[in-house]
Amino acid sequence: MIPIGSWGWRKVFFTPEQARKKNKLITVLNLKLCDENRRLDVTTLKKNKVVFITGDGNSLPQDVNEFMSWGIPHDLYCVNRSMLFFERQVDHWAAIDIEESTWFAENVNFKVEPERHIVRHTVGFCDISYDVGWMMDFDCTNEFQRRVFVGNTGYFALLTSLKMGYEKIVLGGMPLDNNNHWYEPEDAPGPHWNGMTYIQWMQFKIEHPEAGKVKSMGGYSAFILGKADKEWIAR
Repeated sequence: MIPIGSWGWRKVFFTPEQARKKNKLITVLNLKLCDENRRLDVTTLKKNKVVFITGDGNSLPQDVNEFMSWGIPHDLYCVNRSMLFFERQVDHWAAIDIEESTWFAENVNFKVEPERHIVRHTVGFCDISYDVGWMMDFDCTNEFQRRVFVGNTGYFALLTSLKMGYEKIVLGGMPLDNNNHWYEPEDAPGPHWNGMTYIQWMQFKIEHPEAGKVKSMGGYSAFILGKADKEWIAR
Protein backbone atom coordinates (compact mmCIF):
# COMPACT_ATOMS: atom_id res chain seq x y z
CA MET A 1 0.00 0.00 0.00
CA ILE A 2 1.39 3.38 -0.99
CA PRO A 3 0.04 6.63 0.50
CA ILE A 4 -1.19 8.91 -2.26
CA GLY A 5 0.52 11.74 -0.43
CA SER A 6 3.76 10.76 -2.14
CA TRP A 7 2.07 11.12 -5.52
CA GLY A 8 1.12 14.68 -4.62
CA TRP A 9 4.73 15.49 -3.74
CA ARG A 10 3.99 15.43 -0.01
CA LYS A 11 4.88 12.68 2.42
CA VAL A 12 2.66 13.62 5.37
CA PHE A 13 -0.97 12.91 4.64
CA PHE A 14 -2.46 11.35 7.76
CA THR A 15 -2.81 12.66 11.25
CA PRO A 16 -1.41 10.30 13.92
CA GLU A 17 -5.00 9.62 14.98
CA GLN A 18 -5.96 8.49 11.45
CA ALA A 19 -2.88 6.31 11.09
CA ARG A 20 -3.52 4.50 14.41
CA LYS A 21 -7.23 4.02 13.77
CA LYS A 22 -8.46 0.69 12.40
CA ASN A 23 -9.44 1.52 8.83
CA LYS A 24 -11.20 -0.88 6.52
CA LEU A 25 -9.65 -0.94 3.04
CA ILE A 26 -11.55 -2.15 0.01
CA THR A 27 -10.14 -3.44 -3.26
CA VAL A 28 -9.95 -1.15 -6.29
CA LEU A 29 -11.18 -2.60 -9.57
CA ASN A 30 -11.50 0.53 -11.72
CA LEU A 31 -9.88 3.87 -12.37
CA LYS A 32 -11.16 7.07 -13.89
CA LEU A 33 -9.45 10.14 -15.25
CA CYS A 34 -8.78 13.07 -12.94
CA ASP A 35 -11.03 16.04 -13.57
CA GLU A 36 -8.17 17.86 -15.28
CA ASN A 37 -7.88 15.03 -17.85
CA ARG A 38 -11.57 14.17 -18.22
CA ARG A 39 -11.73 15.39 -21.84
CA LEU A 40 -8.83 13.19 -22.92
CA ASP A 41 -9.73 10.21 -25.11
CA VAL A 42 -7.22 7.68 -23.74
CA THR A 43 -8.13 5.10 -26.40
CA THR A 44 -6.16 7.21 -28.87
CA LEU A 45 -2.97 6.50 -26.88
CA LYS A 46 -2.73 2.87 -27.99
CA LYS A 47 -1.10 1.88 -31.28
CA ASN A 48 -1.53 -1.92 -31.16
CA LYS A 49 -4.12 -4.31 -29.80
CA VAL A 50 -1.59 -5.92 -27.44
CA VAL A 51 0.35 -4.21 -24.66
CA PHE A 52 3.35 -5.69 -22.84
CA ILE A 53 3.65 -4.28 -19.31
CA THR A 54 7.04 -4.73 -17.64
CA GLY A 55 7.88 -4.59 -13.94
CA ASP A 56 11.09 -4.72 -11.96
CA GLY A 57 10.93 -8.37 -10.88
CA ASN A 58 13.96 -10.63 -11.16
CA SER A 59 12.32 -12.51 -14.05
CA LEU A 60 12.24 -9.45 -16.33
CA PRO A 61 15.10 -10.47 -18.70
CA GLN A 62 13.75 -13.98 -19.11
CA ASP A 63 10.16 -12.78 -19.62
CA VAL A 64 11.19 -10.16 -22.18
CA ASN A 65 13.24 -12.65 -24.20
CA GLU A 66 10.39 -15.16 -24.31
CA PHE A 67 7.74 -12.60 -25.22
CA MET A 68 9.88 -11.00 -27.92
CA SER A 69 10.51 -14.43 -29.49
CA TRP A 70 6.81 -14.61 -30.34
CA GLY A 71 7.11 -11.71 -32.77
CA ILE A 72 3.79 -10.12 -31.78
CA PRO A 73 3.18 -6.41 -32.58
CA HIS A 74 2.64 -4.62 -29.28
CA ASP A 75 2.90 -1.42 -27.31
CA LEU A 76 5.51 -1.35 -24.55
CA TYR A 77 4.40 -0.11 -21.12
CA CYS A 78 7.21 0.11 -18.54
CA VAL A 79 6.65 0.34 -14.81
CA ASN A 80 9.18 2.12 -12.63
CA ARG A 81 12.81 1.21 -13.51
CA SER A 82 12.08 -1.53 -16.02
CA MET A 83 12.37 1.22 -18.66
CA LEU A 84 16.13 1.09 -18.19
CA PHE A 85 16.20 -2.49 -19.51
CA PHE A 86 15.20 -1.37 -22.99
CA GLU A 87 16.99 0.58 -25.69
CA ARG A 88 14.00 1.10 -27.96
CA GLN A 89 10.81 3.14 -28.03
CA VAL A 90 8.73 2.91 -24.86
CA ASP A 91 5.08 3.86 -25.35
CA HIS A 92 3.88 4.23 -21.76
CA TRP A 93 5.50 4.58 -18.35
CA ALA A 94 3.90 4.57 -14.90
CA ALA A 95 4.99 5.37 -11.38
CA ILE A 96 3.05 6.18 -8.25
CA ASP A 97 5.67 7.55 -5.88
CA ILE A 98 7.98 10.53 -5.88
CA GLU A 99 11.20 8.45 -5.85
CA GLU A 100 10.43 6.86 -9.21
CA SER A 101 9.31 10.22 -10.62
CA THR A 102 12.70 11.68 -9.81
CA TRP A 103 14.41 8.63 -11.28
CA PHE A 104 12.49 8.99 -14.53
CA ALA A 105 13.50 12.62 -14.91
CA GLU A 106 17.14 11.63 -14.47
CA ASN A 107 17.13 8.58 -16.76
CA VAL A 108 14.80 9.22 -19.69
CA ASN A 109 16.84 9.63 -22.87
CA PHE A 110 16.70 9.27 -26.64
CA LYS A 111 17.18 5.49 -26.42
CA VAL A 112 13.70 4.98 -24.98
CA GLU A 113 11.87 7.71 -26.87
CA PRO A 114 13.67 8.03 -30.22
CA GLU A 115 10.44 8.38 -32.21
CA ARG A 116 7.91 10.03 -29.89
CA HIS A 117 7.24 11.21 -26.38
CA ILE A 118 6.56 8.55 -23.73
CA VAL A 119 3.05 8.84 -22.27
CA ARG A 120 3.50 9.06 -18.49
CA HIS A 121 0.77 7.89 -16.09
CA THR A 122 0.28 8.40 -12.36
CA VAL A 123 -2.36 8.64 -9.65
CA GLY A 124 -3.50 12.22 -9.17
CA PHE A 125 -3.02 15.20 -11.44
CA CYS A 126 0.55 16.44 -11.94
CA ASP A 127 1.11 18.35 -15.18
CA ILE A 128 4.78 18.96 -14.43
CA SER A 129 5.98 15.36 -14.70
CA TYR A 130 3.05 13.37 -16.10
CA ASP A 131 0.68 13.33 -19.06
CA VAL A 132 -2.29 11.38 -17.69
CA GLY A 133 -3.62 11.55 -14.14
CA TRP A 134 -5.91 8.82 -12.83
CA MET A 135 -7.96 8.36 -9.69
CA MET A 136 -9.68 5.42 -8.02
CA ASP A 137 -13.24 4.93 -9.21
CA PHE A 138 -15.30 3.98 -6.18
CA ASP A 139 -17.31 5.60 -3.40
CA CYS A 140 -14.82 6.51 -0.69
CA THR A 141 -15.83 4.93 2.60
CA ASN A 142 -13.53 7.10 4.68
CA GLU A 143 -10.72 9.61 4.38
CA PHE A 144 -8.06 6.95 4.91
CA GLN A 145 -9.36 4.86 2.02
CA ARG A 146 -9.50 7.85 -0.30
CA ARG A 147 -5.79 8.44 0.17
CA VAL A 148 -4.48 4.86 -0.11
CA PHE A 149 -4.07 2.73 -3.23
CA VAL A 150 -4.16 -0.99 -2.48
CA GLY A 151 -1.92 -2.91 -4.84
CA ASN A 152 1.26 -1.90 -6.67
CA THR A 153 2.35 0.04 -9.74
CA GLY A 154 2.01 -3.01 -11.99
CA TYR A 155 -1.63 -3.38 -10.98
CA PHE A 156 -2.16 0.32 -11.61
CA ALA A 157 -0.68 -0.04 -15.12
CA LEU A 158 -2.94 -3.02 -15.76
CA LEU A 159 -6.06 -0.98 -14.92
CA THR A 160 -4.96 1.96 -17.08
CA SER A 161 -4.34 -0.41 -20.00
CA LEU A 162 -7.89 -1.70 -19.79
CA LYS A 163 -9.15 1.87 -19.86
CA MET A 164 -7.07 2.54 -22.97
CA GLY A 165 -8.84 -0.33 -24.69
CA TYR A 166 -6.12 -2.94 -25.15
CA GLU A 167 -7.51 -6.33 -26.17
CA LYS A 168 -4.70 -8.42 -24.67
CA ILE A 169 -2.49 -7.38 -21.76
CA VAL A 170 0.68 -9.36 -21.01
CA LEU A 171 2.64 -8.84 -17.80
CA GLY A 172 6.39 -9.45 -17.66
CA GLY A 173 8.78 -9.05 -14.74
CA MET A 174 5.89 -9.20 -12.28
CA PRO A 175 6.27 -12.50 -10.42
CA LEU A 176 5.05 -10.89 -7.17
CA ASP A 177 7.72 -12.79 -5.24
CA ASN A 178 10.33 -11.56 -2.79
CA ASN A 179 13.40 -12.09 -4.97
CA ASN A 180 15.69 -9.17 -5.73
CA HIS A 181 14.86 -6.69 -8.49
CA TRP A 182 16.40 -7.38 -11.89
CA TYR A 183 18.84 -4.46 -11.54
CA GLU A 184 20.11 -5.42 -8.06
CA PRO A 185 22.71 -7.97 -6.87
CA GLU A 186 21.38 -11.49 -6.32
CA ASP A 187 21.76 -11.22 -2.55
CA ALA A 188 19.82 -7.95 -2.35
CA PRO A 189 16.52 -8.10 -0.44
CA GLY A 190 13.42 -8.07 -2.62
CA PRO A 191 10.03 -6.47 -2.07
CA HIS A 192 7.82 -7.56 0.81
CA TRP A 193 4.24 -7.78 -0.45
CA ASN A 194 1.53 -7.74 2.20
CA GLY A 195 -1.60 -9.87 2.15
CA MET A 196 -3.80 -7.05 0.90
CA THR A 197 -1.71 -6.80 -2.28
CA TYR A 198 -2.42 -10.43 -3.17
CA ILE A 199 -6.08 -10.03 -2.24
CA GLN A 200 -6.26 -7.09 -4.65
CA TRP A 201 -4.91 -9.17 -7.56
CA MET A 202 -7.16 -12.14 -6.74
CA GLN A 203 -10.21 -9.93 -6.38
CA PHE A 204 -9.49 -8.52 -9.83
CA LYS A 205 -9.41 -12.03 -11.29
CA ILE A 206 -12.66 -13.00 -9.58
CA GLU A 207 -14.72 -9.85 -10.11
CA HIS A 208 -13.46 -7.76 -13.00
CA PRO A 209 -15.45 -8.39 -16.21
CA GLU A 210 -12.33 -7.95 -18.36
CA ALA A 211 -9.95 -10.07 -16.27
CA GLY A 212 -9.74 -12.57 -19.15
CA LYS A 213 -7.80 -10.01 -21.19
CA VAL A 214 -4.85 -10.15 -18.77
CA LYS A 215 -2.23 -12.87 -18.30
CA SER A 216 1.31 -12.99 -16.96
CA MET A 217 4.56 -14.53 -18.16
CA GLY A 218 5.15 -16.26 -14.84
CA GLY A 219 5.31 -16.23 -11.05
CA TYR A 220 2.45 -15.74 -8.64
CA SER A 221 0.76 -13.27 -10.99
CA ALA A 222 0.54 -16.08 -13.58
CA PHE A 223 -0.84 -18.40 -10.90
CA ILE A 224 -3.59 -15.84 -10.22
CA LEU A 225 -4.31 -14.54 -13.74
CA GLY A 226 -3.16 -17.41 -15.95
CA LYS A 227 0.06 -17.87 -17.94
CA ALA A 228 0.40 -15.97 -21.21
CA ASP A 229 1.35 -17.79 -24.38
CA LYS A 230 1.46 -17.00 -28.08
CA GLU A 231 -1.69 -19.01 -28.84
CA TRP A 232 -3.76 -17.11 -26.26
CA ILE A 233 -2.70 -13.76 -27.68
CA ALA A 234 -3.51 -14.86 -31.22
CA ARG A 235 -7.10 -15.82 -30.35
